[in-house]
Amino acid sequence: MKPEPLKFEEQLALFKKRGMKISDTDVKKIENIGYYRLKEFAHPLSTIVKKDGVSNIDYNGATFKEVISRYYQDKNLRIYLLHAIEKIEVSVKTKLSYILGEQYGAFGYLDFSKWGNRQEFSKFAMQEREYRFKRNLKNSMRKTSLADARNKRNQDSDGFPTVWLAIHILMFGELVNVIEVLSKKNQRLLASEYNCSAIEFVSWMKTLHFIRNVCAHNSNIIDIQIKTEAVYKPEWNKFLFIFENKGGGNKPTNRLAVVLLILRHFIDVINPKYNWWDVKQSIWRLAANKDRKAQLLGFKDLKSLKDFNRLKC
Repeated sequence: MKPEPLKFEEQLALFKKRGMKISDTDVKKIENIGYYRLKEFAHPLSTIVKKDGVSNIDYNGATFKEVISRYYQDKNLRIYLLHAIEKIEVSVKTKLSYILGEQYGAFGYLDFSKWGNRQEFSKFAMQEREYRFKRNLKNSMRKTSLADARNKRNQDSDGFPTVWLAIHILMFGELVNVIEVLSKKNQRLLASEYNCSAIEFVSWMKTLHFIRNVCAHNSNIIDIQIKTEAVYKPEWNKFLFIFENKGGGNKPTNRLAVVLLILRHFIDVINPKYNWWDVKQSIWRLAANKDRKAQLLGFKDLKSLKDFNRLKC
């Protein structure tokens, strides 16, 4: 059947037909937010019912107000998470540039073979990454408003900045690429600054890169499922929802709770007095005092969410 345009009132009526409780004034929200955006946030509250071989959505009496609340809590939470991730990014850049500068000098970072992992990366792969890094760095140099990076006294003969300036102006994704290439020794040095193993550190930085992109592009964060499984600390299991996988074993969740625990670990090292109040309030409102909704966020139950919120920095 060919798709047909629906008036905003008809879009609202479609939610109602599928079991959502609405009011006539709710149409203004659809006009400004959009049907599919709201449908995305309503999805976790729904079940799929098959009738005569056809799959139908049932919102099980969820209210339109509840969906709107999820939308705005998601919006707020993305802002709070970006703030925390930026704090981690700045810290890691500072520590990384210090490590590379101390060991290899102001411009030694430009030669990946000096500080890179030659056991895991072939000579060609290392040179390829070095080339891409330098190309992206040159691009970042053209865009940066940082006067020190443009100062010739802070550049080598090819116009590349010192390591302290170079790492500072890197995009988050480029920062993660550099961390991946680091030798095991350098990874351990950097990870030790954050009281974790090198494997944990690399995994967590990749996760934060993914989450940062989700937040920056205004995508749904509260229902996120991490595609590449992060490395977990054993003590996190008391907070996380554990489910049985197809092989019969137990597997921790890959939802928002994991991200919050990673952020908490980093921030507690960087700034133990960091104010988590806004994040705590957001996830508590999303849980709405119900185990099932706490589990949608990746927590074991409402109690584990309370325990997470009570953690002291």
